[in-house]
Amino acid sequence: RLFWTQDPRFLDQFEDGKITQFQPYSKYPPCYKDVTFWLPENYHLNDLNEVIRTRAGDMVENVDLIDDFFNKKLNRQSHCYR
Repeated sequence: RLFWTQDPRFLDQFEDGKITQFQPYSKYPPCYKDVTFWLPENYHLNDLNEVIRTRAGDMVENVDLIDDFFNKKLNRQSHCYR
């Protein structure tokens, strides 16, 4: 079925007239979701990582902090992860 795919992760591996070895890739395409929340007291990044590992297992490959916001009116801090 891969020979009929239009997925660039497959097509970009090959060039005309050149024999190359196929490199397997995930059958799930990348899906980027942002998660933003107010930080509770005594928050530690390991708390978030533990929840992600427990719920998603190997489905999540990477989690990055993309925004760190502090609201002066509310005196609260939030993080946004992708």
